[in-house]
Amino acid sequence: MEYIVINEITVIVSVLLLLSALITPMLNGFFRKTEVQEGQGGQEVAPPVSIILTPHENPQELERNLPLIINQNYAPGFEVIVVIWKGDHETEDVLKRFVDDPHLYTTYVPDSARYMSKKKLAITLGVKAAKNEWLVFTDIESQPASDQWLSLMAQHCDESKDIVLGYTDYEEGTSDYRRFEHLHTAFYLLREDLKATPYRHNCCNMLLRKSVFIKGDGFRGNLKFLRGEYDFLVNKYADRNNTAVELHPDSWTIEQEPSDKSWMNKHLFYLENRQEMDRSLRHRLIYNTDQCAQHLNYIFIIAATIYSVLSWQWIITAAAAISLIITVIWRTIIAKKALRLFYQELGWWKIVPYEVSILYHNMNYLIRHHKADKYDFICHKV
Repeated sequence: MEYIVINEITVIVSVLLLLSALITPMLNGFFRKTEVQEGQGGQEVAPPVSIILTPHENPQELERNLPLIINQNYAPGFEVIVVIWKGDHETEDVLKRFVDDPHLYTTYVPDSARYMSKKKLAITLGVKAAKNEWLVFTDIESQPASDQWLSLMAQHCDESKDIVLGYTDYEEGTSDYRRFEHLHTAFYLLREDLKATPYRHNCCNMLLRKSVFIKGDGFRGNLKFLRGEYDFLVNKYADRNNTAVELHPDSWTIEQEPSDKSWMNKHLFYLENRQEMDRSLRHRLIYNTDQCAQHLNYIFIIAATIYSVLSWQWIITAAAAISLIITVIWRTIIAKKALRLFYQELGWWKIVPYEVSILYHNMNYLIRHHKADKYDFICHKV
């Protein structure tokens, strides 16, 4: 007859298992509160703005999304500055269909431009051409979620702010994992936007003062990097006092589903760019701590289960099983609550596997970045 033995090791291991299951799910970007009062519009006090677009060989997206931008319901007035490359005939053909629109102004990147990020150069040319103090940066691959996009974003443009950050969602049909990872990253960044000094921005939706951009010499200091415009703008110009955040769903931009290549490039370029970004260590410390806590909890449960079965310590086996159940339920509740704040519907059974797999996706990005030619991320000459 077997007896259940309760000794000091049994009690300690069982208690530690339960404590780990209760505490580690709270070390989570989804758990830390991200509270912003959603705006209701502020057209009476908002300033006129200049929207800067830099399409490059994507005429279909321009034709689809430009009407949604130039038809914004924004009483203070706005201009749309489209910066294109000479010789991009398809883009020019699309713009010809909007030539009579009073909001639209087109300028060109000179053929002589060499050895710097063409995207950053195009943005800089758009900034210099802008007539208004407040600039709106977005990508033509994204479209406003509503005709109140400008109103809701620009209501934060007061004397105390220099930069306004908005959210970008992915269009319906984008894979659940990519939507989940995008929001998982956004929660860490939003926490810093609201409670500390902003680090970067993983969305293509923001406003910035022209005078701040000009005074800071624009992208000077990171011109050699081919990508990461929003990251560098936030990292360079945002601080804990001059930044506002707008999260009303009507203020979002909606980005089309990224291709496998563009999704991978987005991560690889960030891994390269972060080496030159301030506050990277602090941001990664919090993120990596959460990842370690999550996986150590699962490792502890697995190790305790193996040990208890081999040594017939059934109380520890039961504690491990209960700890796993608590972990799954607790992490699912936390994530579902966060996802609902951004109107994301995701099957509860996907949450824990997605959370666990983020680490392995990140390891894949790191390996690919390590193997990549570093000249793929920068201009060869500056």
